[in-house]
Amino acid sequence: MIELKVQCDCGQKFKFDVEPVNNLMPYAVNCPVCGADGTGKANGVLQSRAAPPPVAAATAPASLRIAAAAPPVATMAPPLPAMAARTVARPALGSARAPGKDSSGSSNLGMGLLGAFLGAAIGAGLMYGFFILTDFRFPLMGTGVGALTGVGARIFFRGTDSALGAISGGVAAVAVVGTLYFMYGEFPIMSIISVIVSISIAYKIAA
Repeated sequence: MIELKVQCDCGQKFKFDVEPVNNLMPYAVNCPVCGADGTGKANGVLQSRAAPPPVAAATAPASLRIAAAAPPVATMAPPLPAMAARTVARPALGSARAPGKDSSGSSNLGMGLLGAFLGAAIGAGLMYGFFILTDFRFPLMGTGVGALTGVGARIFFRGTDSALGAISGGVAAVAVVGTLYFMYGEFPIMSIISVIVSISIAYKIAA
């Protein structure tokens, strides 16, 4: 029984006791870390430990004998495990998306402005329709106009942007003031709070 030390291709060193048979491993061994077959390397170590037999030269005198070196034992490196052969894909530098924007380039302020107008139109229509059906003036419904304006701008822009938020706030302000004017026949100064809240909501959603 001898102690055999083997180093795997992954860099792990391990040792074990073995009783070789004809200077070969009687069983297979594997790396305890990566699981690679280390039998070939173990056989190579055993062969290197074996004493090379002396070979007499054919033409040399009997008194002069040259011990021929044993031919090196060719050992084939065990195949790497499937996991080691795989490469991990890494994103290229600069490929990360900018926060709040779609990296496809389809986002633009024109589409965002269109979405803001559509959202403001829907919100103003709902606000005025509620007044027509119930004959009840509820100025704070302007906050809903601001929310729909910001949502429409964000959806069509496919992202958020501070400039888009400012545009959405302006569109929401015009929509709320216009709707309140149609409802009251004039713009009530107390409704300025509803306008400010509407602008703030539209900006926060779109920006």
